[in-house]
Amino acid sequence: MSDGTGPGQEPDPTAERRETTCVLRDGTRLRTVLLLPHGRGPWPALLTRHPYDATRDEHDGILDVRRLVAAGYLVALQDVRGRFGSAGVFDPCAQEVADGADAVAWLAALPECTGAVGMWGASYASDTQFSALLGGAPALRAIAPAMTPAMSALDGFRFRGGVPEIGSTLAWTHYAIAPDLITRIGSAREREAERRRWEATERAIGSGEAFRAGAAQAGPDAEAIVVWGLDRLREPLGSARHRAGKIVDRIDAIDIPVFLTGGWFDVFLGPTLEIYRRLLRRAKDTGGPVPRLLVGPWTHDDMSGRTAGVDFGPDASAGDLGGGADLTARHVRWFDAVLRTGETDTPPVRVFLMGSNRWIDLDEFPPRDTRTLELYLSAGGSLAAEPAGSGERRLTSDPASPVPTCGGAVLLFAPFEAGPADQRAIEARQDVVSWRTVPLAEELTVMGAVRAVVHLATTGTDADVVVRLCDEHPDGSSLVITDGVQRGSARLVDPITGLGERRPVEPNREQEFVVDLWSTAHTFLPGHRVRVDIAPSSSPRWDVGRNVFEPAGATEAPTVAEYTIRHGAARPSRLVLQVVTTAPR
Repeated sequence: MSDGTGPGQEPDPTAERRETTCVLRDGTRLRTVLLLPHGRGPWPALLTRHPYDATRDEHDGILDVRRLVAAGYLVALQDVRGRFGSAGVFDPCAQEVADGADAVAWLAALPECTGAVGMWGASYASDTQFSALLGGAPALRAIAPAMTPAMSALDGFRFRGGVPEIGSTLAWTHYAIAPDLITRIGSAREREAERRRWEATERAIGSGEAFRAGAAQAGPDAEAIVVWGLDRLREPLGSARHRAGKIVDRIDAIDIPVFLTGGWFDVFLGPTLEIYRRLLRRAKDTGGPVPRLLVGPWTHDDMSGRTAGVDFGPDASAGDLGGGADLTARHVRWFDAVLRTGETDTPPVRVFLMGSNRWIDLDEFPPRDTRTLELYLSAGGSLAAEPAGSGERRLTSDPASPVPTCGGAVLLFAPFEAGPADQRAIEARQDVVSWRTVPLAEELTVMGAVRAVVHLATTGTDADVVVRLCDEHPDGSSLVITDGVQRGSARLVDPITGLGERRPVEPNREQEFVVDLWSTAHTFLPGHRVRVDIAPSSSPRWDVGRNVFEPAGATEAPTVAEYTIRHGAARPSRLVLQVVTTAPR
């Protein structure tokens, strides 16, 4: 029998490729590709499940499956219910709890499997890992979720700071999901009608009509999955539908080793780090497995280390994580430890320190020796360690002319690229106000959480506050490092559980907005400035607020509002950073 090689080629690590079906408890059949190693089994199995055509992972996945097979794993690639080669009707997130548990049990029972299963995958394929655990899957011994929204639907998945993530909702439903669903429609007439609705959505995205103020509340002539997505954005923040397939308050169910991968410019960085923090706290409290964490200078779908015109260097890609190991090699080493030997000898955390452009190993993130640095918005647009002069700055929030999205941790459609984009054109707008430090005399390394406290009054009954942390270079370029948003009416709502009452903002009365900018690891170099921008919107990333409080189910006409941002010792608007005195080497 041929080994599948020609002159100069390496032997094929896959002894057999088998396309089979996994039958779920309700009889639904899921297409599953099995890749078997050479030699005699059984082997531990590694499974990935997602809605993006699992056969693509054979050649173009986050991990090199050939090397997983070569390492002695039975690899299983599976289309979830209702997608590509699998039967059934696709019901995003909600279906994966029972289906994931069934898939793990089916795989573990195969004669080629030892009974031990691990899972890997990014984005939706990370959700399916946590869902399988929630569904009860005793054979699942380890998971490796990347770029994961599994913590909550309210922290970067469907909402952020109480503001609908309309841009990523449109990008995912319209581009990633709708095309295959349309091809599955049996009736030619209904299929053509749905295709025309897809084209209508495409035109609305191109014109901007799809994300104008109030678009999330409208009843668009869109394809079914886009309507599904917009329906979820209309759900109350405390809705049970936002909890479907999410961990939320079920961290107790995660009692196996976890290897988390994230990106500093990933739309799901927040939930990825929140899962890490909660698992680490649980490990300290119970003695359970310590989570592993890897974060690079990556976006949701680009792990090259080159994005938005910035190149973070030759070691910044998933193909070279420094130290002679790429992403696949680190996963193989970890799976070997947790599924075979039970021993790990690598530091639990590895993060890329931007600015310095190097990897650092840590015992935990953020490091234990971080301290809090507060930089105060002060007179004259200065950002200083002490409040310097009281005062105020004003801007106009006009829903008809929102501030455009430019870079950041986004998952959008062209031309809106993720990453550390230059903000100079955005900062020149009249509805964006900025504060900055003097040029730094020495390095300043931020390593951990970033938040902003903004004292603001508005003439409306609701307000959105967008805050960006930027690195202003000596040449004047201003690169976004991290950002966040908070809607005034949701300021009392828990961003994970959705618990808490939405309330209108009292017009012309100063309110304190606390804006979560998630976290970063970034060194501001000597001669650079720390800069903070405040704006009333970022479109199409976030739903454009209408400056009026809308009770559940209500729709109000948008109105122009005047924002007044106050600062000084009595009104300490400020940026709050976790920093380290000396960056780890």
